[in-house]
Amino acid sequence: MKIAVIGRTSILYDTAIALRSAGHSIVCVITSPAAPEYTRTEDDFRQLAESFDAPFFCAAPGLRPDFDRLCRGADVAVSVNWTSIFSSRQIELFRIGILNTHHGDLPRYRGNACANWAILRGETSITATVHLVEGGRLDCGRVVAQERYPLTARTTVGDVYDWSDRSTPALLMRAIEALEKDPAFTVKVARLEDVESFRCYPRMPEDMYIAWDRPPSEVDALVRASSRPFAGAYTFHWENTTVKKLRVLAARVVSESTKDVAAPGQILHNDRDTGETFVRCGPGVLALVSCRYDDEAGEFAPGRRWTSIRMRLGVRAEDWLWQLAQQR
Repeated sequence: MKIAVIGRTSILYDTAIALRSAGHSIVCVITSPAAPEYTRTEDDFRQLAESFDAPFFCAAPGLRPDFDRLCRGADVAVSVNWTSIFSSRQIELFRIGILNTHHGDLPRYRGNACANWAILRGETSITATVHLVEGGRLDCGRVVAQERYPLTARTTVGDVYDWSDRSTPALLMRAIEALEKDPAFTVKVARLEDVESFRCYPRMPEDMYIAWDRPPSEVDALVRASSRPFAGAYTFHWENTTVKKLRVLAARVVSESTKDVAAPGQILHNDRDTGETFVRCGPGVLALVSCRYDDEAGEFAPGRRWTSIRMRLGVRAEDWLWQLAQQR
């Protein structure tokens, strides 16, 4: 088949290579600037298009691709992490339509940051879905292929991304093969009007802030949902008269409740053997396993770096403002 490649990420890059290796023709490569956490950039897609001898377009700010010209004659498009919703007119350019891959058992988990939200909500699995998009509508339409990944109490968003990197190109290939044999092939139809349909909205950097008065399992989920490839859940603490920004990259729940009395964020114990630091977290205890300061490149085991329990994570804004005022 003649296929247009539209979007970003290593998943799309690897899928394009697999499609070409399977004998399909790549008619164009359309991308946009990569997000900071992506491992494939617009330059990688430019070189990919050159290797395919296919037209290339990067939708930098203020630029829009001419889909009519670039995608002329294509049977289908494969889209991953494209930056806008396709119109009905754009979809009609293709004999079969535009395939999109998405982390969500559509029509559930439509929208943004679905892997992060699934971890935060305590889901037991996440589903990769390949579907034919509908004009002007988000994450709905004919589902052509799906694959499920189990989520445990230790799964991080990085684990989900690794699984997706490994499995999604093959899932997209499976969808292409099914549509090549039968353009009407359908697993199910995901409708926005379905009672189970809901949308996830973007997560912002400030959403990774740790509130130490929350239950340990909730904070642990935040840490796992904010880990690689993202910057990590964060907190602040005093170091003498300086406020340090600390990233918690890995943690574990020690207990959901404790009889010991301490304020939220209080350091309870630094274990030099394991490298863990125990912190009062809501009604229980959370162990910090790996951390990093924002002004340092390397990770460290807090239990081997910190030695005192006269330390508390979390800084009141009033105290910080007062300290800044004294430094004037």
